[in-house]
Amino acid sequence: MKSTIEEIWPEGMPRPNIPYSPAVRAGKWLFVSAQSASDLTSGLAEEAKVHPSFPYYTDPIARQADYLYRRAEQIIEAAGARSEQVVRVNQWYVTDMKKPGYQTGDLTVNNKRYVERKNRYFETLSPPSTGIGISELLVEGTLVEADFTAIVAINGQLPELISAPDVPKPGPGFAEGVRLGNWVFLSGDLATDWKGNWGKAENEENIHSLALEARTNGLFWGDLPIRKQTEYVLTKLERIAYAAGTSLDMAVKAHVYLADPNDFTGFEDIWKTWFPDPYEAPSRTIVPNVELGAKGCRVEISLDLLIPEAKHLRKAIRGGWIPKSHESAAMRAEDLIYISGLMATAENGLAIEASLLPGLPYFGLSGKKQMEYILMKARRICDAAGVAIGQTVKANLYFSDLNLYAGAMEAWGEMFGGNHRPAVSVVEINRGLWVPGCGILVDFVIYDPKEAS
Repeated sequence: MKSTIEEIWPEGMPRPNIPYSPAVRAGKWLFVSAQSASDLTSGLAEEAKVHPSFPYYTDPIARQADYLYRRAEQIIEAAGARSEQVVRVNQWYVTDMKKPGYQTGDLTVNNKRYVERKNRYFETLSPPSTGIGISELLVEGTLVEADFTAIVAINGQLPELISAPDVPKPGPGFAEGVRLGNWVFLSGDLATDWKGNWGKAENEENIHSLALEARTNGLFWGDLPIRKQTEYVLTKLERIAYAAGTSLDMAVKAHVYLADPNDFTGFEDIWKTWFPDPYEAPSRTIVPNVELGAKGCRVEISLDLLIPEAKHLRKAIRGGWIPKSHESAAMRAEDLIYISGLMATAENGLAIEASLLPGLPYFGLSGKKQMEYILMKARRICDAAGVAIGQTVKANLYFSDLNLYAGAMEAWGEMFGGNHRPAVSVVEINRGLWVPGCGILVDFVIYDPKEAS
């Protein structure tokens, strides 16, 4: 098995003028950058466009999904992998967030035809998935992008489907979870039973998707819907983890999406009851101001976990940075290290080193300064873990404004201009992040095989 890190470039694939690689192969892992209906050199692909003279004859997201999955297939095959080896898919859908009148909780995405195209590609098993609504993607006119994680070589084994009894099954048909080797991957889950209260005449004015156990009545002071929803989601994930032979105690990475950032403290109240020790809690990235795909749902959580037999391979990284919220700075899991979401923050908010000079807003690039500071924090965590930041194989970059992207990529290219460039996903969320002035949130996956046995 390969222990080096290499970029994957299918023959003939155009190379955009950004610090980018279509995918990265590291040992048994394959991380595919977020793919859309573009080659990143000429905008939206001609094959994915709807003919302007026949605007109603073709569905735009269906055409884009066809292109996206042809491109993903090309990349995955170039890495020596197959679709059956994919263990996670993350999807990002462009919403109507920027349109006047949009409100938190609105549902503005119709992904039905995208899901149909996706299921044609994943014929035998639709992997654990997360689908999140965002404000904008890098390429004008693109409606969806998806990234992929695959495990390529564990004695020829394929991911095993996990299905927990008495747990509502995802409406789009993707797996609740899969298990392979020491690993378990769980889909992003919501506080829905995939039925809600639709179909009852008395509920016509307030239709929602919430499971009965996740509902609140709103009749009294002290009603916190996010607490009930978070408890329901984590309970559901625990049941699925148990069906896979593990538990939430073995979680190593959590991706959390909140529709409303005001729900953070209520979410955190429940999270702490499941993970009391912040230093042993899983690495975590919390992304605010997104659209979730079920009416009334306020939080979505996906998890990567190890099995109990691999407990000795789960080690929290201490040093380099102490988060203000309830997560470890980073978590080592077998041959990967997950770094929690980082912003350009210091003790009192946006770091001075990441800020433009007062009164001189045009004297520098805000995106570059913030990314430089984020990379400095990531490097300190890597130093504490005894690994080089150059071993980064995957990163998710969340922007409050994609106008910060060009400057951020200057810093990114300077850091990762050596042997390989990490696989990346880049999206713009609605409005702001967690700290005023901070416009970039990044999490990192580091490959470090030296402690994998």
